[in-house]
Amino acid sequence: MPVFTRADGLIDLKSLSLPEIEAGLTGLGSERFRALQVYKWLWQRGVASFDEMTNVAKSVRALLAERYYISFLDVIAVQKSVDGTHKFVWQTEDGQRIESVLIPDDGRNTLCVSSQVGCAMACTFCLTGDLGLRRHLRPSEICNQPLQVRQRLDEQYRITNVVMMGMGEPLHNIDNLIPALEIYLDEQALNFGHRKLTVSTVGLVPQLQRLAEALPVNIAVSLNATTDEQRRSVMPITRKYSLEELMEACRTLPLKATKRITFEYVMMAGVNDSMADAQRLVKLMRGQKAKVNLIPYNENPDRDIRRPTDALVRQFQHHLVTHGIQASVRVTRGRDISAACGQLGKADESKSRVDGDKIAAIRIRREGEGLDTSRFVFDDIV
Repeated sequence: MPVFTRADGLIDLKSLSLPEIEAGLTGLGSERFRALQVYKWLWQRGVASFDEMTNVAKSVRALLAERYYISFLDVIAVQKSVDGTHKFVWQTEDGQRIESVLIPDDGRNTLCVSSQVGCAMACTFCLTGDLGLRRHLRPSEICNQPLQVRQRLDEQYRITNVVMMGMGEPLHNIDNLIPALEIYLDEQALNFGHRKLTVSTVGLVPQLQRLAEALPVNIAVSLNATTDEQRRSVMPITRKYSLEELMEACRTLPLKATKRITFEYVMMAGVNDSMADAQRLVKLMRGQKAKVNLIPYNENPDRDIRRPTDALVRQFQHHLVTHGIQASVRVTRGRDISAACGQLGKADESKSRVDGDKIAAIRIRREGEGLDTSRFVFDDIV
């Protein structure tokens, strides 16, 4: 697992695996069992300081404080959509901004998590690509997103599913992604079931194979076209990995978490929404253990791309279904707060900025009412 050291020489403890914490503590002369205690405090309790680790000896806490620190993201904005979707804008230690989106839906609460600051893939339909790649997120930054959302939610918003579909291409950051996913899956840490965790990719073929071999997680491939020429025009990665290479890799992946790959298909009017496209998509799915998720494009003023009509989307879906392809249409969520697919990184902070004074005021009020100040209800903030 990569080791991340702050300017003052302290190591980001949350970016270490349990065995690495064990090695660090035993190297400092502490008992090995202390590592699991510390690990649980970090990921199950979400403590902000070593002093809060009450079952860890004071001498061990002192040793930890001399060598490590506990990292967190700063929440600088929370936006609430008319449809109930919530978007968190976080600030990292170096001042970068990333976003997470919580999508509540009939008892299922899905958190969309970012894996990079910006993105290098430059897909024409995605606003995040306009930022370019600023840097990869550390394992701690990937894992702190669900941890910190949990700390600010009532039980009705308990996260049930996680999708790595936020800012960035997860497999471009695979060296940090895999250690982060191990923390997600670890029952001693974030404890998400493998069937509740999905990683989305534009199709980095070698990394896709590596992920499938390493961990039992769901895989979603952003397809968005039915020919190489068409896909190159909207997804530059196709110049490196052809559609044929990608589909062949998907056919042979050792799937551990699910029997099917989800193929995401963003439908853009006049680009990839014709019945000829539907026919070619059926052919592409032959031999694949797959389902198709149709995503009508989310229009925005920064793009000339248009959304297909609902009737055309239904016709497209009907053609897939009648030819034996499992196909669903994703309902657009969070569009009014730029939280929908392809919109992350374009937050309008003027709508719902949460500054330090407001958070302090909330804490003072809740303390006065004898309430837990570590957990904010959404309506307290927005």
